[in-house]
Amino acid sequence: MRSLSRLKTYFILASLALACAAGMAFGQAGTSTIRGTTIDPTGAVIPGATVTLTNPGTNFTRTQTSSETGGFSFELIQPGKYTLEAEIKGFKKRVLTGVQALVGAPTDVRIQMEIGNVSETVTVEAGAAAVAVNTQDASLGNNFVTQQIVELPLEARDTRTLLTLQPGVTRDGYVAGARSDQSNVTLDGVDINEAQTNALDSTVLRLNAEAIQEFRVATLNPNADLGRSSAAQVNLVTKSGTNAFHGAGFEFYRTKGFTANNFFNNRAGVDRVPLLRHTFGGEIDGPIIKNKLFFMYSYEARRDITATNVVRDVPLASMGRGELRYIDANGAAQTLTTDQLNQIFPEARVNPIGVAVLADAAKKYPANDFTVGDSLPGQLLNTAGYRFNAPTPVRLNSNILRFDWNVNSKQNAFVRLAKIYDLTGQAPQFPDTPAPNTWSHPSGIAVGHSWTVNSRIVNNFRYGVTRQAFSQLGDSSANQFNFRFVFQPYAYSRTLSRTTPVHNFADDVSWVKGSHTLQFGTNIRVIRNNRINYAGAYDNAVMNPSFYQAGGNVLSDPVSAYLTGQGLPDVASVSETQNAVSALLGRFSQYTANFQFSNTGELLPPGTPSKRNFATEDYDFYFQDAWKIHPNLTLTAGLRYGLSRPVYETNGYEVRPTLPLGEYFVNRLAGAAAGNPYNEPITINPSGPVNGKPGMYDWDKKGWQPRVALAWSPSYDKGWMRSIFGAPGKSVLRAGFGMLNDYFGEALATFFDNNNSMGFSSNTTIPANTYNATTRLPPLFTGLNQDIRSLPKITVPGSLVFPLTKDMDMGERIENSLDSNLRLPRNYTITLTFERELPKGLFFQAS
Repeated sequence: MRSLSRLKTYFILASLALACAAGMAFGQAGTSTIRGTTIDPTGAVIPGATVTLTNPGTNFTRTQTSSETGGFSFELIQPGKYTLEAEIKGFKKRVLTGVQALVGAPTDVRIQMEIGNVSETVTVEAGAAAVAVNTQDASLGNNFVTQQIVELPLEARDTRTLLTLQPGVTRDGYVAGARSDQSNVTLDGVDINEAQTNALDSTVLRLNAEAIQEFRVATLNPNADLGRSSAAQVNLVTKSGTNAFHGAGFEFYRTKGFTANNFFNNRAGVDRVPLLRHTFGGEIDGPIIKNKLFFMYSYEARRDITATNVVRDVPLASMGRGELRYIDANGAAQTLTTDQLNQIFPEARVNPIGVAVLADAAKKYPANDFTVGDSLPGQLLNTAGYRFNAPTPVRLNSNILRFDWNVNSKQNAFVRLAKIYDLTGQAPQFPDTPAPNTWSHPSGIAVGHSWTVNSRIVNNFRYGVTRQAFSQLGDSSANQFNFRFVFQPYAYSRTLSRTTPVHNFADDVSWVKGSHTLQFGTNIRVIRNNRINYAGAYDNAVMNPSFYQAGGNVLSDPVSAYLTGQGLPDVASVSETQNAVSALLGRFSQYTANFQFSNTGELLPPGTPSKRNFATEDYDFYFQDAWKIHPNLTLTAGLRYGLSRPVYETNGYEVRPTLPLGEYFVNRLAGAAAGNPYNEPITINPSGPVNGKPGMYDWDKKGWQPRVALAWSPSYDKGWMRSIFGAPGKSVLRAGFGMLNDYFGEALATFFDNNNSMGFSSNTTIPANTYNATTRLPPLFTGLNQDIRSLPKITVPGSLVFPLTKDMDMGERIENSLDSNLRLPRNYTITLTFERELPKGLFFQAS
């Protein structure tokens, strides 16, 4: 135990020293490895051979001497096609061309020398494929190279649609049981995740098909250098220029003639949704200074003239006359007039102001779809659907520019810039209401430097910043009013703007020592989430039958009593009757007042948005050893450590329960078992470093993640075993174990801030069952500009005084809070895999 503790200490100190020296760091994202063995015609290893790796396109060169076991390893190189040359006295010079270095996946090469004079040369085309047998570790996943990315059919030419084309990955990005928000996507070694949602299919930067050279999606058991979280680890790299000029251009045009109408549009007499899509762009790359400086530029754009088919609930003209229609027990449609309803509900009565709003809606938005609402074929009741095609234009623009520089024979550098300008149209509530469009303008910068210290040691540094930036425009800046299940005049979407810069500081060191390839590094992410959100700036009121006493029975029971008293058949459509009665009475059975406070606790005026800057830093360190025990047997073992700072708000807008909710529920259980109810109130206090308090949740410092993998490639010269396993390097048996963590942070913090009913953003919602239709009447709707904070049971708070608590009035509330004893979920992955390369480009894998 003492030696293990020392090992942990040395590991952390070494990683921290590296971070300080190199400017901090990251795992092996965006790079590749070519490893191999030099052997003679009998299969015996050849030590001391000079092996040279060359990229013919850029004149990049590295040289090594094969070890005493005949091994060589070129680590942290740019993915692409290379030439390998091996020479030693007594053997002909061997040249392998077209050796494919795949991103995130080691390429294993056997160089078989022929006896002869070193002045003689034997040249062989390697012909490595994108799907090759992985003989080095236990990771599962596939590589996609340029040809696949460019030639596979892609909807709107978006490369992100290819990321889920892997065994074990769903279209929504769930990976072998792991959550979709636990994926990690890098471009050129720099994080491009959407920091708040982290979903696999919503990266910050759109990936231009012509600009992406290749990518790999590792679905299970990544090595310590790469695996940060439990889901997919995706490495993408952009193309670099070469000594020859290359270019490509494309244009795809889709006309309206290829779009069919749907059944519901045809039935409602609505034209088919138009779709004119124009996707175009191109790429050019080449030398600026031959063998020295190269460039690549890509532009891709999309223009959609289209619409979204929308159907909204609207009242029929009968509701605009203050009438209630229902289905009786005999299945016939019946009508109750305003006078009859006023007899049924003498205390509440039909609200003429609400009826006027419904009448105007019925006139402006005449129902044309009777598959929604409460109407039945041939039996018009109270509501139906208004179906229309809402224009939702799309204008997308994506730019990627990259420069590569061969500084000298030992150093290489690159810069990659990305900028996007997008407009995505959203469907409005109705044709004459504003459309809540989204403007998106993210950007990204990546800078890399590779230094070949000597033939055995390589350092690879990355810095990058990926900045998410968008504005979702709302369609209303007023209080929300909703005739539930009948009519809502606006979508009441609220404006949200967000900028989320994520800085990456990244470095890997690789040291080839004999038959061992040692690698260590660190990844530090600095994340800021700046939000301006109007979601809680306005109040809302709903005519919700479910919030009435007894879940709305106080609305339908009097109707039933009236009908039976008149000797008429009872109501059969109870739920639909409750919905319509609630709208016609025009009273607010549910309403919420939202309050925003300054960071000093002062109540802000209505209409003031919440402005937050959530922040966190992630620290990852790793060490691993790839040990070539034998040319066909590799053991890879590593240890990764992840430490994520609890998310905090940089201006002090942060609270937490004084007692962790986990402890609260434990106390409740203990009290129940002892027969002593535990009813201590939950109170809220300021938290976070700005307030000099503990964070929203506690640090979790147990982020140790060991990994181990064993890969054996059978090698048989003849017999039935060769028939099964093929030639050397054509099959492999691999086993691996990995321990990984899930990560949470930005999404958790923003959800808690938006939904917490106590704190700097808070709200008061009246409990269900507060009102009935006789003795406790809900407040009356008086117009679409009504003040909600003046309604009964809403108390406008003064300045905040901590600790905060809510009265124990036994109200049936729905509340949200946070357990400060949260711990990172841990995942254990065990894999056993057999792979076999078959003739004619076929490949078999069973895991």
